[in-house]
Order: sequence, then structure tokens, then C-alpha cells
Amino acid sequence: MNVGRRGEFDFLVMKKLLFVMAVFAILLFIPFEEASVWGERYEPERMVDAAVNWGNGKVYFFKGGKYIRYSARPDMDDELFGPRPDPGYPKEVNHETWPGLPWKEFDAVLNWGSGVACFFKGGQFVRYNMIADRAEPDYPLPINDKTWPGLIWEDGIDAAVNWGNGKVFFFKRGEYIRYDIKTNRADPGYPKPINYLTWPGLVWTDGIDDVVIWGNGKVYFFRGDEYIRYDIKEDRVDPGYPKKIDSQTWPGLQWK
Repeated sequence: MNVGRRGEFDFLVMKKLLFVMAVFAILLFIPFEEASVWGERYEPERMVDAAVNWGNGKVYFFKGGKYIRYSARPDMDDELFGPRPDPGYPKEVNHETWPGLPWKEFDAVLNWGSGVACFFKGGQFVRYNMIADRAEPDYPLPINDKTWPGLIWEDGIDAAVNWGNGKVFFFKRGEYIRYDIKTNRADPGYPKPINYLTWPGLVWTDGIDDVVIWGNGKVYFFRGDEYIRYDIKEDRVDPGYPKKIDSQTWPGLQWK
């Protein structure tokens, strides 16, 4: 009688042990980035905080208080030659390199046109005089319906880009707003979701880190350590994207 009970107890212990081992084996083979149900979702390191085409053949990338300047020649195929970082970068964002800016880090930078750029951080923005090369006085100001009519995200934005057709696009999480430069207000009917109808091929429907127009009919979207190339004329993502940001695709985009 006692032997039978002992044997039954051993069987139950072995059964529980096998169950624990099976669960461990399953967890071992679940990709870390897909295991969001077991904890916080893995996100790769962000390579770009903000980016802007300065309109003079230069593109600026910002991250963590530093910036890198690229030469953006639209007559050169980026797949053949790659983006071209200027020597001597990255540099520090400070009062000498960016006079008058109150911040070293930004959420987004927008080339508004007419010699004006806008730097965004949280619920504030600064206008920057590109000709005088310094921030305009009396900034920062809050993002609200007076300064940016129709831009409802008063707590800040994730990204912004001048599309080159009189429209600016603002992005926040999985939504975007189209803004008209001439009327200086958001177009009716926005925000809209990022999906396969509004941005064909843009797989990051829950948000992007930043976006920059290159000047050759292409726009680049960034998220984590990947990027997507978007064709303006075709109004869709080019085949083969996303791709990794590395020394071949974006040589010199290194922050150390």
C-alpha cells in the first residue's frame, strides 16, 4: 500500500518536471523580439531621432545631442553610391553649431520652406532662420491651435516632413496629419491611420521614428535600426524594404 503511494508520488513529480522542461524548451525557441506576451516587446536601438533636408544639398541627422551632415545629391543613385557623410562628423549640438537652440535633442525637424526650419521637442517648437543660421527670438512656443491650427497633438509629434508639393506631413504613433503650407492649417479629415491604403507598403503602421525627403523623388522612413524607401511618384514603398541601417546602406551613420 505504501509502496504504491510512493510510486504514485514519484510519477506525479516526474510528470510536473517534464511539464516544466517542455515549457522551458518552448520559451527557448521563441524569438526575443516576438515574445511581447511574456514581457516588454524588444525594440532595436533607434538610429535616428530626427532628420531634415536643409535644401542646399545637405541632410542633417540628429541623435542624442549629436548630428551628422550628409551630402544629398539627387543626380546620384543611392543604391549605387550610397549616402555620403561629410567628414568630421558626428558633431555636438551646442550654441556654436546651432546658435540659439534651447535643446540638444529633438523629436523632429521640419524644413518649412522660405528659409525657415522648425525644431520640435515635446509640446514645444522653435523657428530657426536658415539664412541667418540661428534660432529666432521669443522661442520656444507651445504647439497649439494658435501656432499650428489643426495640429491636435499638443503634447508633441514623432516626425515631420515637407513633401515638396505645398503639404507637410506630421506623424505621431500610428496616425498622421496633412498640413497645408499656404493656408497654414491642417487639412480637413485628419488625423488618419497609417495603413496599406494611406501609405502603401509602409509596414510600420504603429509609428515611425522619423522621415526625410531626399530630393530625388524618394523619401526615407526610419524606425529602430531599419529604413524604408518610399517613391513619391508611385506613392508607395519600393520593393525589398525594410532594410537594415548598416555601413553599406548608410555609411557613416554612426554616433560614437
